[in-house]
Amino acid sequence: MSKMKKIIVCIASILLTMNSYSQSTNILEQNGNVGIGINPQHKLHIQGTHYNSQFLLHSLGGGTSERMADLFLWASEPGLTYSGTGIGNNVINVSTTPYLRRINNTRGGSYIRLLDGEIKMNIIKTDGHDINTISINNSGNVGIGTTTTGTHKLAVNGTIGAREIKVEATGWSDFVFEDDYELKDLVKVEAFIKENNHLPDVPSEKEVLENGIQLGEMDAKLLQKIEELTLYLIK
Repeated sequence: MSKMKKIIVCIASILLTMNSYSQSTNILEQNGNVGIGINPQHKLHIQGTHYNSQFLLHSLGGGTSERMADLFLWASEPGLTYSGTGIGNNVINVSTTPYLRRINNTRGGSYIRLLDGEIKMNIIKTDGHDINTISINNSGNVGIGTTTTGTHKLAVNGTIGAREIKVEATGWSDFVFEDDYELKDLVKVEAFIKENNHLPDVPSEKEVLENGIQLGEMDAKLLQKIEELTLYLIK
């Protein structure tokens, strides 16, 4: 077969393939816009179904499996949500459980899910364990280590380490030193302690276990007791 015939056969095969997938439109416009599955409205415009609205950027890295990288984008979540989108580092979105999994099992991965009024951030460890590290819900509440924030703007399931924490207090306890402050009689304080097993104006252990404490309010209460103790000592 001559070279020209081979070219004609090749072009014909391409046209037949494009015709067989007539529902798909792959376009390169004169303005430089590229469309895959759609007439492009953007420089790169990709359209697919619920199961294949996906895009992968793969880097060979240092040439070994451990040093390769995969950036995966999805515009729908088969098996999870229809409206959710996501960005995955070595994480792919598929239609069977587990719906979010590592592309390369020699490496860990991470991903961000942009949902209907909610953002979730996860890490998949090298052993495959999927951990939710932080979420933001439609009230603007942030959860770290938990997706249950309640009414809190920041909910943390775990400990917090900080060099300093500033609490904007709404009041303080120096009213104890006002002339009209009625210092409780020590005999009455003793009777209250014997009956209730805690100081007056201070929450009980049961109340703390059920409701927790307000840090600023509790510091003010403790200062109140220190100032009262100081007045008792002076007397």
